[in-house]
Amino acid sequence: MKKGAHLAVLLGCILYGMTGLFLSRIHNLPITSIIFYRLLFGLAFIFTYLLTTKRLGELKPGKKKGRLLLQDSFVLVNMFFYFLCVKETCFSIAILLEYTAPIYVMLASPFVLKEKVGKEIIAALFLAITGVYLVIHPEEGLGNLEFSGNRFIGIASGLFAGMLLAVIIMNVRILKKDHSEFAIAFWGTAISCLLMAPYAVETPLSLLTPNFPALIIFGTVSVGIGGVLTTIGFANLKSQTGSLLALIEPVAGVFFDLVFLGIALSSGTLAGCILVLAAAVLVSRQNCDSGARNPVRFATRVSLRHPSFASGARGPFRFAQED
Repeated sequence: MKKGAHLAVLLGCILYGMTGLFLSRIHNLPITSIIFYRLLFGLAFIFTYLLTTKRLGELKPGKKKGRLLLQDSFVLVNMFFYFLCVKETCFSIAILLEYTAPIYVMLASPFVLKEKVGKEIIAALFLAITGVYLVIHPEEGLGNLEFSGNRFIGIASGLFAGMLLAVIIMNVRILKKDHSEFAIAFWGTAISCLLMAPYAVETPLSLLTPNFPALIIFGTVSVGIGGVLTTIGFANLKSQTGSLLALIEPVAGVFFDLVFLGIALSSGTLAGCILVLAAAVLVSRQNCDSGARNPVRFATRVSLRHPSFASGARGPFRFAQED
């Protein structure tokens, strides 16, 4: 069912949006250590789940292993430039620039994935980008940013992180032809975790011990469950649709900050949340309507367990795939 893929992206990004809650419960750890243990425990969750359900075979890479390794590199480099942007500017600017990804997806997907750009997608993109800006706009406004020195490096890093996120989302669609969703999520996390391992050694055990419960839950919820859900969703949706639905993450972050951390919600932020939610509804309704208008085409879409799909994606998921 196509709605399952929509829900997978939305739920995964909502779990990503809980980052602020977990970080508020982690104390005195450098960001590099937090990233490593978040990846490690998320990786452990995915492996344990597949082990207990006797589905470790899904981790076996298919054809084009080089493209899978390239995806892993994109994930790590995206993470690096995103945090560099946070360091040189602020969290609000970083997440705003990170989520310019739908713009790049809309521009590139017609050429890379042969996806058509409809009026609804353009309208949803405008609503979503406007909403994200209202949700996390910097207090000084974008017009007052200084594009020089470290500030320029931060802005450029954020824009590059957004471009890489667009590449990651589109590449998932391509990788799905040869790899299961679990393989895509697992190996991307594993390579990133391996490369971040040297930073973990620098953190003394005395600092890690009191933070272990929060780190375990953080990694399991964010990387383990959230990472798998978003990978499943991106693999079974048009890249334009997936990238727009992912904009729910900053909205979810604001909601959790408001409810659990008591951070005030301004009228502008509320308006931004409504715009992003409206964009998500518009995209979901547009895709469901397009399937209903063409029932023959919709009924013949390939299931991940269809016998003739042996050379394609492998896995137990029965989500219908968007063309």
